[in-house]
Order: sequence, then C-alpha cells, then structure tokens
Amino acid sequence: MNIDIQDVITLDDEQEYIVVSKTTYQEKTYYLLVDTLHSKTMLCYEDKEKLVESKDKDFNTKLYPYLLKESLKSMKN
Repeated sequence: MNIDIQDVITLDDEQEYIVVSKTTYQEKTYYLLVDTLHSKTMLCYEDKEKLVESKDKDFNTKLYPYLLKESLKSMKN
C-alpha cells in the first residue's frame, strides 16, 4: 500500500480523509486521518492492503505522540 501524508483517500464509508500523519510501530504502519467534511479523526493501520480502524483507546493514546512527531517532521520538509 502506498499512502503518504497529505494524500486524500476514500474509505469504505465513502467519506474522504486526509492523511495527516503516518508512522510504523511494532511492524505495522499506522495512519492518522481527518474526515474532510466533519474534521473527525480516525487512527487506522494497514492490514493486507486494507485500512482498519484502531479502536483500542489506550493503544491509540500511546501512539499519538509518535504520529505527532511524524506530522511535525513532514511539515519541516
């Protein structure tokens, strides 16, 4: 799967999302997405060429600092 920060993607719910961050953690790639209509965020990971929403709130809270760091790094480039 080739998804990068600033890409706009459409998920199965037919909503468009902007990829605002991307990081690899424990051998999985995670993406922080923002819904273009409602500005709601979603944390997803790659699973066999598909994005799956991460619903574990404790894990997501742990992962957010990594995503923020990657977002800041991409803004500097």
